Amino acid sequence: MFKNPIVLIAIFAALAVPPLLRTLSSNASADPVVKTIAVEDEQPVIAAMFYSNWCGACQILDPRIEAVKPAFADHAVDFVKFDFSYAMVRGKALEEQAMDKGLPNIYAKNKGRTGFMLLIDPATETVMDIITIRDSKETIAAKLERSLSRALPVQQQAATG
Repeated sequence: MFKNPIVLIAIFAALAVPPLLRTLSSNASADPVVKTIAVEDEQPVIAAMFYSNWCGACQILDPRIEAVKPAFADHAVDFVKFDFSYAMVRGKALEEQAMDKGLPNIYAKNKGRTGFMLLIDPATETVMDIITIRDSKETIAAKLERSLSRALPVQQQAATG
């Protein structure tokens, strides 16, 4: 029926992404998080990609993100990739990476899920936005800009408080 595997991947992604987004948004706001890890002030947004080389949505989304990254080289965005391609081997290293970035709760909630990027305020470990394959390069850039403008006041309050 489907001679092109990309069509099959796109159909699967279109069916799988909406329930994932509902889960992520409900998880992000469901329980308050008390930060115990100090986060540097110069990183007001963490852009955390949940990736795997076997994920069709990742194969579509990753090049878009890579195309947008250079525009944010001088901005306070920390691009992080949690690569679950070899999770059985790298599981402990991924957990350590999450701890180093101050994202243990976000990582625990999304461990093993792939095909999306979360824009996170590291001061509160709050998900400010979600980037999926439905987002164009322009939309990804706009979401990053919007997250930067929302995160900066939080960081400034933390620095003065």
